[in-house]
Amino acid sequence: MTDWNAAEDHVDRALELFRRGRLDEAEKALRLALEIAPDRGDWVFNLALTLDASGRLNEAIDCYLAAASALPEEGEIKASAGIALSKANRPEEALRLLKDACVLEPTCEEAWAHQIDVLSSLERHDEAEEVYFLAQQYMDEYPNCLFAMGESLFSRGELDRAAWCFREAASQDPALPRVRARLGAVLAKSGRTHRAVRMYLQDLREDPGSAETLLEFGDLLTTLGRYGEAEEKFRRVLELQPADIGAHRRLATLSIRMGRHDQAISELELIRSLDPEDGPTIMHLAGSLLTVRKTREAKGLLLEHADFLSRDADRETTVQLCDLLLNAGLPGISTDILAEAMERHPNDVELLRRMAYARYDSGDTRGGDRVSRRLIRMNPTLTATHENLVLSALSLNEPTLARLRLRRALSHCPAEDRIRRLRPLLVLKWVPTFLRRWRERFAKLPVISRFLG
Repeated sequence: MTDWNAAEDHVDRALELFRRGRLDEAEKALRLALEIAPDRGDWVFNLALTLDASGRLNEAIDCYLAAASALPEEGEIKASAGIALSKANRPEEALRLLKDACVLEPTCEEAWAHQIDVLSSLERHDEAEEVYFLAQQYMDEYPNCLFAMGESLFSRGELDRAAWCFREAASQDPALPRVRARLGAVLAKSGRTHRAVRMYLQDLREDPGSAETLLEFGDLLTTLGRYGEAEEKFRRVLELQPADIGAHRRLATLSIRMGRHDQAISELELIRSLDPEDGPTIMHLAGSLLTVRKTREAKGLLLEHADFLSRDADRETTVQLCDLLLNAGLPGISTDILAEAMERHPNDVELLRRMAYARYDSGDTRGGDRVSRRLIRMNPTLTATHENLVLSALSLNEPTLARLRLRRALSHCPAEDRIRRLRPLLVLKWVPTFLRRWRERFAKLPVISRFLG
C-alpha cells in the first residue's frame, strides 16, 4: 500500500470515528494522515472540526485558519473559521472571514446569521440590519437570519419587531432550536406572561434537554412566584449538566427566597468549590450564614475575602458588603471600605448612614456624631439619624445636649413614634442633673440666723 493510500485510509477511518463520537481517536487518525500529506487543506479542515467538537476552540481556530489559507476559495471553511473566532470573542477577525464567506457562497445562511450576531454584540445594530436585508436578496427563506435579527431587536428593547422575527423564523423552520423559547422571553418582557409560559412549554416538548430553555423558563417561573416549578426546572438542568454553575446559583437564590437557608448554604458552598473567587456567591453565603446565626463562620468568611470583595466594587456592592460586615460585628473593616468608597461618592446618603453606624458600633461616638450631623444637614428628616444623635448625647452623659437634639428632631419629625419614645429616656437622664443643679444652688445661699436679737 502506498503512503497516499494509507493517508486516505486514515481519513476514512477518522470520519467514521467522528460520526461515532470517538473524537480522540478521530484526531489521531487525521494527524497520521496529515503527517503523510500536510498540504491537504480539506483534511486540516476536518481536524479543525474534530478539535472544535472536542471543545478545544483555540487549537481548532488555528486549524480553521490554516485550512482557509490552503483553500482560499472555500466559503464553508471561512464561515466555520469566522464562527469559531466569534465564539472566542475575536469579533473583528470573525467579521472579516464571515464577509468573505458570504461573497464566496452567498447562499450560506449561517455566515449571514453570524454576521448579524457579531455586529449586534458590538452594538452596531444598523449594520446588522443592513446585513439582514442584504441576505434576503440571495435566499427565499432565512430562518437563522430572522432569529439573529430577533435577538438584536430584543437586546435594544424593540419587542414587537423582535416578536415578529421569532414568529417568522418559526414559520419558516418549525424545528429551529429555541425559537419559541426566545419568543417566550419577548412575551414575558412585554408582560404577556401566560403566553410566554405556553411558548416555553411548547419548546420543551420539542427539545426537553435544552439547558438554556430550562434555565430561562425557571427564571420566568421564579418571577411569577411559582417556586416549586422553577426548582424542578433547575434540578432538571443539573441532571443534564451536574456542574452547571448557573443552575446551582439559581437554586441558591430560590432557596433564600423560600427561607430554606441551610439548603442555600449547601448550594453556595458547591458553587464556591467550582468557582472559589465568585464575589456574589461569597456575599450570599455570608448572608445565609448570618441568617441561621452562624455568625462565627460568616465573620471568618468575610475576614478572608473582604479585601477581594471591596476591590473595584461598585457602589451597590459596597453597600451590600458593608451591611454584611456590620451585621457580622466587623465595623472597623466596614469603616475602611466606606472611607474609600466615599472618596468616589462623597455625598452619598446611604454610604454616610453606614459610616455613622460603623463609627458608633466601633465605639467612636464623636466620629459617629460628626457623620450624623453632616447627614442631618443634607436631609433633616432622617429619623434614625436624629435618634442616634440623641442617644449618643445620652451615652456621653450630656443630657442638655440630648434635650436640644431631641427638640430639633421633634421639629423635623413630629409624627415619628421612635422620636417621641425618647422623651421618657431623656427625663430619666435629666432628673438627676436637674436635682444636682438645684442642690448646688441651695448650697450657695447664705445661712440665715434663727434669731433676730
